[in-house]
Amino acid sequence: MATKVRKQEIVSDLQGLFDNGKVAIVTDLSGFTVAEISQFRRKLDKDSAKCQIAKNTLIKIAAGDGEFKAIAELAKGPTAVVIGYDEPAGPAKTTVEFLKSIKKGAIRGAVLEGKLISTSDVKSLAELPSKDQLLSSIMGGLDSGARGIAGILEATIRDIALLVEEVAKKNNAA
Repeated sequence: MATKVRKQEIVSDLQGLFDNGKVAIVTDLSGFTVAEISQFRRKLDKDSAKCQIAKNTLIKIAAGDGEFKAIAELAKGPTAVVIGYDEPAGPAKTTVEFLKSIKKGAIRGAVLEGKLISTSDVKSLAELPSKDQLLSSIMGGLDSGARGIAGILEATIRDIALLVEEVAKKNNAA
């Protein structure tokens, strides 16, 4: 059993994780080995996310009345919280794919922008393209638009040049 000091440290750590978080995904990682949890945490590091396993009462205390207070509804049974700091889709995608590949664990739901979202919503969030993919598609669209404009301007200049050439030929003939 954890001492009061240790519990305060855990709550403090959780509050630190919640402070700058954008999304908190609540999962059940029961049955996982230490190696599997370590592998999961390494994958989350790539998405600017952290995974913390703690007692439900400590998670509820740490969430307090802040943006993640709705997490109290999901913190039942063995609980692990995945907190994402950058974009919400990355940690959701990593969590869904990892649980699917390992065939253990479950997603209970998440808190996004202070609102509770369901398991199916988390899975939908995981299907969204990443921020980098969205930016590259926007840049591709902008690039193709610029190329189209450049082509139109080039054609207009070519047409003016041909027109000037024809006028010059007519003036020379006359």
